[in-house]
Amino acid sequence: MKYIFSFLNNLKIRTKMIIFVSGIVLLCVLPLSIIVLYRNQAIVLEKTFEVCRNLANNIANLATEELLINETYDSTRTSLLRLRESDISGLIDSYVINVDRKYVADLNEDKIGQDIPESDFQKFSSIKELSLNEIALNGKTVLRFSYPIFINYQGQKMWVGVAIFEFDKDKVYEPVFAIRRSIISVASVLFVFGIVIAILVAINFSNPIHKLSQGVKIIGDGDLNFQIAVGGKDEIGILASQFNRMTLQIRDFTQNLESMVHQRTNELNETLEKVQALKVSQDADYYLTSVLLEPLQLNNNLSKRVKTEFFIEQKKKFSFRRWNSQLGGDICVTDRIWLDGREYTVFVNGDAMGKSMQGAGGALVLGVVFNSAILRYKLSKNQRIFPETWLKERFLDLQNVFLSFDGCMYISVCMGLVDTQSGLLYYINAEHPWTVLYRDSEASFLETNLSLRKLGMPEQEEKFYIRLFQMKPADVIIIGSDGRDDILVSKSGEQDTINEDETKFLQHVKNGKGELYKIKEEVENSGSLIDDFSILRISYLEKQANLLIGNDTPLEILEVIREGSRLLEDGEYRNAIALIESIGNKKESSPDLLKLSGNIYYESSEYEKALDHFEKYLSEVPSDNECIYLISDSLKMLGRLTEAADYGERLFLRDRFHFANLLNLGKIYLDMKVYSRAKKIASIALELEPNQPDAEVLLEDIKSGMMEDGYVEEIQVIDDSSVRHVHLEDILAKADYLYHKKNYIEALESYEKANRIEGNNPWTLFRIANCHSLLNDLDKAEHFYLQSIEKASKNHHAYNNLGSVYYRKGDIFQAKLEWKKALEIKPDFKTAILNLTKIESLESNRLTSEV
Repeated sequence: MKYIFSFLNNLKIRTKMIIFVSGIVLLCVLPLSIIVLYRNQAIVLEKTFEVCRNLANNIANLATEELLINETYDSTRTSLLRLRESDISGLIDSYVINVDRKYVADLNEDKIGQDIPESDFQKFSSIKELSLNEIALNGKTVLRFSYPIFINYQGQKMWVGVAIFEFDKDKVYEPVFAIRRSIISVASVLFVFGIVIAILVAINFSNPIHKLSQGVKIIGDGDLNFQIAVGGKDEIGILASQFNRMTLQIRDFTQNLESMVHQRTNELNETLEKVQALKVSQDADYYLTSVLLEPLQLNNNLSKRVKTEFFIEQKKKFSFRRWNSQLGGDICVTDRIWLDGREYTVFVNGDAMGKSMQGAGGALVLGVVFNSAILRYKLSKNQRIFPETWLKERFLDLQNVFLSFDGCMYISVCMGLVDTQSGLLYYINAEHPWTVLYRDSEASFLETNLSLRKLGMPEQEEKFYIRLFQMKPADVIIIGSDGRDDILVSKSGEQDTINEDETKFLQHVKNGKGELYKIKEEVENSGSLIDDFSILRISYLEKQANLLIGNDTPLEILEVIREGSRLLEDGEYRNAIALIESIGNKKESSPDLLKLSGNIYYESSEYEKALDHFEKYLSEVPSDNECIYLISDSLKMLGRLTEAADYGERLFLRDRFHFANLLNLGKIYLDMKVYSRAKKIASIALELEPNQPDAEVLLEDIKSGMMEDGYVEEIQVIDDSSVRHVHLEDILAKADYLYHKKNYIEALESYEKANRIEGNNPWTLFRIANCHSLLNDLDKAEHFYLQSIEKASKNHHAYNNLGSVYYRKGDIFQAKLEWKKALEIKPDFKTAILNLTKIESLESNRLTSEV
C-alpha cells in the first residue's frame, strides 16, 4: 500500500486526474451492468419455472386418472402433442413416466412404452415438488424440470408418476445474452466517453497549474521580472495573482535590502548598547554587593584547639571591568569570642532564599547582624552570659530581622558555638542540610529530625532549643548548604536528573577523608552544580589528637568515689563529707569526684559548698544537664533568685521537657513575682504531664500571688495570651531579666515593645513606670503609674510607688494620700506603713523645731 501511494504521489496532476475520472466512470458503469444482467437472468429463470409449473399442472390433471387405472394414455399423449404444436421457445422434449418405470407419453413419440433406467427412476420418484436440474445432453446444456404427480388416496398423497420438461438453455437465455451484449456495448461507449472527458478535464485543470509551476520555477531561478499569465479568476488564477504580487514585493525588498539591513543594524546596535549599558550597571550592582559581602564572611577564628575552614562557590559568576567575582545567597562566618571569661569558636553557615541579587541580600543581612553581635561580645572578655543565651539572642536578632521582610526573604542556617576547652558543640539547625560528623573514617548525620524552619518564618520561637554534641579529639564537623545535594547527574542514554539522595554526601565526606577541598572535588565529580555551594569544616584538637595522653584516675580517687557513692546512697552524709574533705584539694583533679562532692553537700543542705563544687564540675563537663538543674535549685535555696533563673533558663534552652527544671523555674519566677513567665513555665509543665499535682499547685500559687498583689485583670489578660504576638513571652522574659540585672534602660525598651504588642497590660505599665522612676524621669513615672492603676485598681504596689514619686516631687500631701490608698487595699502592707511612719515622723520633728 505504501508503494502504491508513493507511486501515485510521483505522477503528474494530469495523469492523476485521468486515472481518477476513469476510475469513477468504471465504478459507476461496471456494477450497474452486472446488476442489470443478473437481474434479467433471474427474471427469465423465474418465468420459465412459472411456465413449467402451469404446463405440469395441466398435464398432471389429465394424466392422474390414466396413471391410476394404468390402461390407456390418450389424454396425456394428446396434451403433449398440443404442447408441441404450441411451439414453446427452447422446449426440446417432454414426457410422462408412470410407477412401472415406463414412458407413457412423449412429446417426440420415440420413447413411449420403453423403460426408464432404474437409477433415473429412483431420482424421479424421490422428487416431492417441481425441481430444476442442469444436464448435458447430446452436446447441449439442458434445463430439466421434473414435476411429481400425486393423487389423494384414503387421505394420503400417492405418487403415480412424473412429468418431465427439457429446455435448451441457450435458447431460454437468448434474451439475457442479447441484453448482456447491449449492456457491454453501452458500457464500453460510456467508458470511452468518460476517458475522453477525463482527459479534457485534466488538460483544462493541469495547464494553468503547469504554467504556474513553470512561472514559479523561473522566479525561483532569480528572474523577478517574470509575470505569470493569469487565465481566469478561479482559485488557480487567484494563486497566480498572489504569486505575481509576492514576486513584486520580493523584487522591491531585494532592491531596498541594503538600506533595510543598514537600518536594522543601527537599531540592533542601539538595542545592544542599551543592553550592554544595563549589563554594566547590573554588574556594577553585583560587584558592589559582592564587595560588601566579602568582609562579612571571614574566617577570623584563631583558636589553636578548634580549627575552622570553609569555601563558598556561588552559582552566579560575573565580570566587572577588570575584576571577576561571584554573587549568591551562601555565607560562612567564623570567629572566636569570650563568654564569662571562656573562649568559644562561633560559626554560621547560611543559605538565603533566591538566586544572585535576592540571595545576596539575605546573606548581606545575616552577615551584618551576626558580625555586629560578635563585635559587641568581643569587646568584653568577661561578660557574664551563657552560650545558650548568646545563641538564643542571635536567633531572635536574626528571626526578627527576617520576619520584617514579611515573607519576601528567608534563610536557612546552621549556627553555633564550640567550647574550645571541652569540645562541646552548641548549635541550632534552621532547615539547613543536616550536620555531618566525620569520626574514625566514617561519616554520619548528627540530626535525624527537623525542629526549626527557615529564619523569617513565623511561629518559630516556641520550638527553639539548643542542640548539644560532645566532640572528641580529631572529630570533624562538616556543615554545608543544599548545593551539596542539588547535583545534576548525567547518565548515558537517559535524561539528566537532579540528585534527591541526601545520604550521598556522607559518601563524599568519607571518600574525601573529611578534607574540605577533597570533599568539594568529590561533589563536583558526581555531577554538575546547579546551586550556590558552600562547606564549613570544624575540627577539634585535630593536630594534637595523637599527642594526648590518657588521664587515668588514680586508685585513691576511684576508691573515694566508690565509697562516697555508697555513703551517699545510704544517707550517711556526714561520713561522706568527712571522706571527701579527707583528701583535700585532690578532689578537684577529678570531675567525677567534684560532682559526687556537690551531690553530698546538696543532700546535706550545704548549698554554698554544693554550688562551689557543681560550678567547678560544670566548668570541666559543661554538657551535664542535671548539674545545671542542681546549680539552679541550690541558688534558689540560697535566695539568689536571679542567678537561679539564669541557670534554669539555660537548662530550658537545652531541654524544654526537663520536668523538674520546669517546676523549679516556675517557683523561682513566682518568688521573683515575674508572674507572666512563671505562668508560662507552669503551663508548659502541665502540657508535658497533664494533671500533675505539683504543676497544678504551682499554677494555683501563681494565680493566688497575682490576685494577692492586686492583678486580677492581668490573670484574664494572661488567659487570653493565645491571641498575642508570638514573641511576647520572650520579650517579657528578656525585659524581666534586664530589670533584675538593674539594666533599666534596656529593660524599659523591652517593656515598651511588649506594651505595643499586648496593649496596655497593667503589669507591663507598672514595670515601665518603675523603670522611669528608677531613671529619675518622675513625670513619665507618674503617668504610667496612673495608667496601671486605671487598668488594675487593686494594685497596692502601684499606689505605694506613685506616693514615692509624689514625695520625690515635693507633693507630701498627695504622697500620703496614695500610701493610705495602698493600705486600704492591703492593711498589712509594710512598705506603705513604713513610708507613712517616716513622713509623719518628719512632720512631727518639723513642728517641734518650729515651736
